[in-house]
Amino acid sequence: MHEIVFHLGLIFLGAWSLMKFIRKLGFPSVTAYILFGILIGPGVLDIVNKQILSASPLVATIALSFIAFSIGQNFVISELKTYGKMVLLISVWEAFLAWILVALVMHLFLGMDFPYALCLGAVACATAPAATMLIIREYRASGLYTKTLLGVVALDDAWCLIIISISISIAKALIFSQNSHNAVIFFHAIAGSIGKIVIAFVIAGIIIYLLKRFSIYVVARENLLLYVLGFLFLGAGISEMFHIPLLLTCMLMGAILANITVETKFFDLIHEIDNTIYLLFFVLSGASLEIKLLREISVVAIVYFLVRLIGKFIGSFIGAEIAKAPPRIKKNIWWGLAPQAGVALGAALIMKEQFPQFGDKIFTTIITTTVIYEILGPVLAKIGLKKAGEI
Repeated sequence: MHEIVFHLGLIFLGAWSLMKFIRKLGFPSVTAYILFGILIGPGVLDIVNKQILSASPLVATIALSFIAFSIGQNFVISELKTYGKMVLLISVWEAFLAWILVALVMHLFLGMDFPYALCLGAVACATAPAATMLIIREYRASGLYTKTLLGVVALDDAWCLIIISISISIAKALIFSQNSHNAVIFFHAIAGSIGKIVIAFVIAGIIIYLLKRFSIYVVARENLLLYVLGFLFLGAGISEMFHIPLLLTCMLMGAILANITVETKFFDLIHEIDNTIYLLFFVLSGASLEIKLLREISVVAIVYFLVRLIGKFIGSFIGAEIAKAPPRIKKNIWWGLAPQAGVALGAALIMKEQFPQFGDKIFTTIITTTVIYEILGPVLAKIGLKKAGEI
């Protein structure tokens, strides 16, 4: 036991030290955490305790609960109205085009089985806002482009969670039927996905009702944190017991809570402790990288990296065109949509567990490209802001 505690100390101090160095170079924290995880993982130095590594699924579940719950905070009906038609159209089109384009290219040109291609495409639609927001704050960017970009990245992951849920259901149905061209299978899978979304909404609604109803009896702030965590984990656990997408339920919990109360104290409490969980999640994700698979998926990773960006560009352009957005937004909004991190890694981890046929390849692809995206993301976001004339 003492060895586990010692290794946890090394992980926190080592990842924190690398993060401080990486941040001075202008890169987001997640890049340092993943790189540190790869460094200490079995594929390189192999110094991480195996028992800590075996706890990755539990850490991932907790981290994904936090991530999805926080995403739900952005899905407030009153705020959606202020975002306007332009933000909604751009966010929908760039998410769905990245999904469809990656899936089709992987299936038609690289010969991937359709369930594999569909799931990889679903992960492609996720965007990590941290790197983009970092550049906006650093250069104090402001204007219509900046406001639109912030709105798009806030909504992007919400669409992504829905797309991932649908894709996993369709992929499972196709694998079970062993017939990827059966329209009936697609119909049943989509109907099942809609059913799971409804059930997730019911679970989230009940949990949040109970949380809000009895919160008046919790006075001390430290007790309120335990109270919120209890309900959040309860919702996540019920979802997993009934095979409902964890990410979807937790996002809906956050969205319902944000819509029924103007108070942010429940979210603020989670934000006070989530950095520690995120650090451990990203480090263990990096340590779980299977180096031996890199050569096998190298072509897939390169194609994924490029086609995802193309999908983001085409989708955002079409959405902006339909919304009659100004040219500077239409041509440049995609620059800030490159990074991927938490949701993409979380979805990849879920697929790794649920699809032994190809899940490990998806996870390796996403880990590899996430590091590259997170390194290039701030640079690309800065280019977009400069082209839009807002820094």
